[in-house]
Amino acid sequence: MNPFRRLILRIRFHRNIKTDETINVIDSMVKARKLYKELSMAAHPDKHPHQMDIAEDIMKRLTANKHSYASLILLKKEIEERLK
Repeated sequence: MNPFRRLILRIRFHRNIKTDETINVIDSMVKARKLYKELSMAAHPDKHPHQMDIAEDIMKRLTANKHSYASLILLKKEIEERLK
């Protein structure tokens, strides 16, 4: 393949990738596990017996999104608002 053509294809490829998505993937791989553990301990239904329904709902969503750092950040804000 022509080196000039390869360079043009590489530039086009990098333009097509959205920066936010790549950052979310990297953050998800590095930080999501630690944040998931922290949030699951904070929102566990046993710690909130008076708000059991809300805590169970949040725990289900935490478990479903435990590999997505961006979703966990949103859930962290919700935990701070609804459970404390």
